[in-house]
Amino acid sequence: MEETQNRTVNASVTRSAPSLSATDGRRYVSARNAARRPSDAAALAPLLLDGIAGVVLEANDLAATRAFYEPIFQHADGRWVVTRRSLRFVASDNQRVEFSRRARPRTLAHAGLHVAYRVPRDRVNPLVSVLEAAGHAVSWWQEDHPGEGTPMPYLTDPSGNIIQLVPSGEDGALIDHFYLPVEDIEYAELYYLEALNGTLDSYFGFRTLDVVSARAQSGENVPYAPWTRTSFVSFRTHKPNFTPAAQIFARYGSGYVGVALTGQRLPEPPEGELRHAPRVILQSSQSPEEVEAYLAGVRISAVALKYDGGTIPFEREGSAFYLRDRSGNFVEIDCLPRE
Repeated sequence: MEETQNRTVNASVTRSAPSLSATDGRRYVSARNAARRPSDAAALAPLLLDGIAGVVLEANDLAATRAFYEPIFQHADGRWVVTRRSLRFVASDNQRVEFSRRARPRTLAHAGLHVAYRVPRDRVNPLVSVLEAAGHAVSWWQEDHPGEGTPMPYLTDPSGNIIQLVPSGEDGALIDHFYLPVEDIEYAELYYLEALNGTLDSYFGFRTLDVVSARAQSGENVPYAPWTRTSFVSFRTHKPNFTPAAQIFARYGSGYVGVALTGQRLPEPPEGELRHAPRVILQSSQSPEEVEAYLAGVRISAVALKYDGGTIPFEREGSAFYLRDRSGNFVEIDCLPRE
């Protein structure tokens, strides 16, 4: 077990994926640039992740959870699988949403962790009405990803998990994105863009322009989601100054993982525990042996010193791999069987 957890990644030196500066030429010095150095890992084949295969959440009442999500998933043509300790919805595109029963669910809702589900555009307002009639409060917020230029509905399920409804005109995947808080944004950049080979969709909160824009929008009462902004009282004006959280959006197939720098405390399960929730499941078409070789041979570090990085612990069970980032967020990689 200990030997497995010490297998590490240093993807920052092995690939030429675009740094944040590549998106607008503002010369943001990203973490991967700070960490670049020669490495034997250059010979590794890149990790190939094809998309979001699902999410695993915790719930304290499986019956109430199913009643809440049934109208939301109605358009997805899936099936429910019920066991004594879990509830799973498997959509027709094989994406799955799984709920593990736990008396005190770990949701990280206070820091903004949420799952965004696609809903046909013409169903959003009727669905919101159904959920409100059932007693569920709906908030209309927007975030900083380029695809979220207008407020969208957010709700909290019976266990405290935040969900977002994304209007969609496509018959695509059920899960649009998974958004999680981190305590180290440079490490998160390395982890999700470099080690896990995500493609940079966008970023926000790193530039003076972002700060100016966020403060102007606060004066216009634009309803941004609470976890996308922090505020402090100015000693000069004695008024709140709204500052955007640093955010990075890493794309995997048709979905993306958003990571945001948070000022909230993130309580973690015991160190060394890798199979916890909430977690996002990423799908790979590579063989388990290829994925294991990659994870065993690569390292990342946000500091360009002789010390070439902390480890990314992982465990393998059959064709599934369980990982954990430095902020205590959990990731699963599932390898599809080859035909």
